[in-house]
Amino acid sequence: MLELKSVHKNFGGLQAVQNVSFSVAPGSIKAVIGPNGAGKTTLFNLISGNVNVSSGTILFQGREIQGLKPHKIAAMGMARTFQNINLFHGMTALESVMVGRHVRSRAGFMAGMLRTPATWKEEREIREKSMQLLRLLEIEEFADVDATSLAFGQQRAVE
Repeated sequence: MLELKSVHKNFGGLQAVQNVSFSVAPGSIKAVIGPNGAGKTTLFNLISGNVNVSSGTILFQGREIQGLKPHKIAAMGMARTFQNINLFHGMTALESVMVGRHVRSRAGFMAGMLRTPATWKEEREIREKSMQLLRLLEIEEFADVDATSLAFGQQRAVE
């Protein structure tokens, strides 16, 4: 569950987001609509940790997340996409999804460099989980295809 309580964001004297409160239950869909300059992007930047709130509370799965870095929020299971798709050129759809899974990797830098048995095991697990995600998104048949050559909707799913 995602919950915002009286969230505000000021940039100097400009109030970009003012007193926003709402919740999103697991499995539900909410829309944020408004004209250009209404604060929609700022709101998503606040939720994802790309921008700090001026005041208010943002909770994800019952835990306060305002002030956390984006990678910490992503490690909790929430990330955002941007208007422009940003995939790694030369990587397959599977490899691209695996990159996203590495955020939760337990292996440290040295273990990765030394390619310890534990690192190999974790890499296999990441590959298997990434294939499961591709199956869930119904794009498993594109696992070995360069992600940047996929159709827009498929690229968005990979991202």
